[in-house]
Amino acid sequence: MAWRPTEWVLEGELDNTTQGWTVGWIRLQDRDEPLRLKLAGNCHPDLAGWKFRIVRTDPSAEPPRAPNYDGIATDQSGTIGDVTADQVLQHFDCSIDEFLKLHREGNPPPTTLRKALYLEWYSNRNGRVVIQSTRLSVERIGERAFELSDEAWAEQAKQNQEEIQYFMHQLSDALENNAADLDE
Repeated sequence: MAWRPTEWVLEGELDNTTQGWTVGWIRLQDRDEPLRLKLAGNCHPDLAGWKFRIVRTDPSAEPPRAPNYDGIATDQSGTIGDVTADQVLQHFDCSIDEFLKLHREGNPPPTTLRKALYLEWYSNRNGRVVIQSTRLSVERIGERAFELSDEAWAEQAKQNQEEIQYFMHQLSDALENNAADLDE
């Protein structure tokens, strides 16, 4: 399981200009303090070496539910997962209400393929966090500080895979322990 605050992201800024570190902040709807990220690791090659802003491309879209930040730490230090602005997803070209209306009528909603932001990290305090949306875009700031070599990218991809496997083992252990506690 992952915490997915995508619908409440208002804006943010990440900086991967120091190789091996990605730092920054993300501001969420109805939350006074932004999330503060200090993540070991690099973004995917499209964002590695860049400082970039995260911008909501459809600021008028209303989230389908109110945010719940219970237990969510401001300090989101941890390890980077996959971070890219090059993911391509099916984008629904209608409001949520229109989407639901069309779905109930058995009609497909209008769609296009669009680039999406995919931002994943493993917080020491809150576990896996994923932000993924075609309604969030990236604006690069300044000059690129470095480019990942093929070897460096292969190593980062390997670390990302190991991190998700470690997280899944922790989740499995927690579920097994919870089930054992319920059996007692």
